[in-house]
Amino acid sequence: MDLLLAARRVGPGGRAIGVDMTPAMRDVAKTAAAEAGLGEIVTVHAGLFEELPIDDGSVDVVISNGVVNLAHDKSRVFAEIHRVLRPGGGDCIWLTSWFSEN
Repeated sequence: MDLLLAARRVGPGGRAIGVDMTPAMRDVAKTAAAEAGLGEIVTVHAGLFEELPIDDGSVDVVISNGVVNLAHDKSRVFAEIHRVLRPGGGDCIWLTSWFSEN
């Protein structure tokens, strides 16, 4: 969902890049983008957050919705974010945790 929201935000002149380690989630993302009419803006790559398959300094914003919580090497994740961001780019990271009293 975040990928589609980002694609709508950048519009036809931009691009939204998704990265996922699982083929199933990549397929879901590609199908959802096509169904939303965003297939020309969205690209989805196989990869890990610790080794992003994205060129250095090539993106304006990195969005992560909870994935950083799952990474074993968080410093590597943040180094990758820094590597792919253009100078002056930003990141948007939602660190979400759910707790149960049971």
